[in-house]
Amino acid sequence: MDEILHDPRTKQQLKDAIYNHLYEPVRRSYNHKLQQIIRDNSRILRSPHESFTYRGQIYVIDAKATMPRKMNRLVPSLQPQMEAYLAEVKRLNDNEVPFVMGFVNQVLNASNTFEDYLRLLPESIHGPIRAMQASCPCRTVKLTEEDIQAIREKNQLSIDLMKQRQVLNLLL
Repeated sequence: MDEILHDPRTKQQLKDAIYNHLYEPVRRSYNHKLQQIIRDNSRILRSPHESFTYRGQIYVIDAKATMPRKMNRLVPSLQPQMEAYLAEVKRLNDNEVPFVMGFVNQVLNASNTFEDYLRLLPESIHGPIRAMQASCPCRTVKLTEEDIQAIREKNQLSIDLMKQRQVLNLLL
């Protein structure tokens, strides 16, 4: 069977859509936590500038705002809150995102068909795939059931992390 190859950008767009589907809710939640720390810091310091430095990094609510010459520093009373925030972000970036997105890359590299992607990825991820599929005429199937099962078994941790992220996003 001849394959209908789609625009090479489609895979990157699909990868971005899956990433956003999984991580946009948690990104918004983390952004809200960081903004709250920034606002609390500005309130404690009685500063009109919604920004501060901590460990050599600048944290700001509005990146377009004019930065003061002398930046606020994070007050010691908010450091535990900031450390907890940074630890959450690090855990996500070190222990979840690489596994999940590595599996997504593996799926996208294993086939050029949406039907195979739907067969390989958990059902909770099908929304962005179906949305993209609706705008693309590619509807062929390449992988056998054995191939699908082997890839799923090899990547069970990544699949479980995806499902866990979906559940955690519901709690945000």
